[in-house]
Amino acid sequence: MNPAVEQVRALLERARALEANAPLEAGEFYHQARLLDAGCLEAHNALERLRSSHAYGRWMNIDCVIDERDDIYRFFASQDIARNPIREYLADGWRTLAELMPLLEREGKPLTGVGSMLEFASGFGRFTRHLTRVLPGRVTCSDVLPGSTDFARERFGVEAFDSATNPERITWPRRYELIFILSFFTHVPLHAWQRWLAHFAAALEDGGLLIFSIHSPAYAIEHNVPLDADGGCFLRSSEQSALSTDEYGTTFATWERVRREIGAAIPGARVEIHPNTFWIAQDAVVVRGGR
Repeated sequence: MNPAVEQVRALLERARALEANAPLEAGEFYHQARLLDAGCLEAHNALERLRSSHAYGRWMNIDCVIDERDDIYRFFASQDIARNPIREYLADGWRTLAELMPLLEREGKPLTGVGSMLEFASGFGRFTRHLTRVLPGRVTCSDVLPGSTDFARERFGVEAFDSATNPERITWPRRYELIFILSFFTHVPLHAWQRWLAHFAAALEDGGLLIFSIHSPAYAIEHNVPLDADGGCFLRSSEQSALSTDEYGTTFATWERVRREIGAAIPGARVEIHPNTFWIAQDAVVVRGGR
């Protein structure tokens, strides 16, 4: 066995044995384990639980516990450039907040003034933990991943409900002033877009905004993605291990295709597309309902 792996295991065992009666000492062993393995979630979550001086939550002022089922965290941890995947994962959620706020300012709807927001496809809270600081008591989350909505309710105090792979099976608890969906239409097959879009439109308040992200068409060209004659492509692969690649893969579409799908699903909708707004190469699509 790798000596470093064995050392981390030994530190974790000592920390567990001490945690109940000597939490400060246990925290130091957890800290040493995380120094040796920057991606050690057991050590990280223990430090958060113990409110250790080494906990990220003390200086980020958010709940920094990361669920071990979180495939997005595992995606970060798998990258060769990820020197500190925990910190990078947490910082990336803050980046989404920093990307969304100026977009909403340009659209004349500042985030702090939003009365109700649905974060759909919220996962295990990469973004939610940051969002709830800005909109306390005004955020609802939804996802299809097992355990994700329970985690969101327990950790971040939001309302949350389970999603479904079939949009018609989802009953909206209410209507929302803002629906935000990051990296969902980048994965859903194009043949299902109109059903999803129409269902989201039904959950918008009058005058509300639907914002979602798409892969930039320029990114598709750069990576030689073969778009069909209608301007779309669906690849059966994604970073989510819990979902079928028939229903959740990787989707590309031209802006013209995106506008056609929205127009067919939400007649009269007004659409704005903002290039390179989220993540590395995702464009923001802003839809105002057709009512």
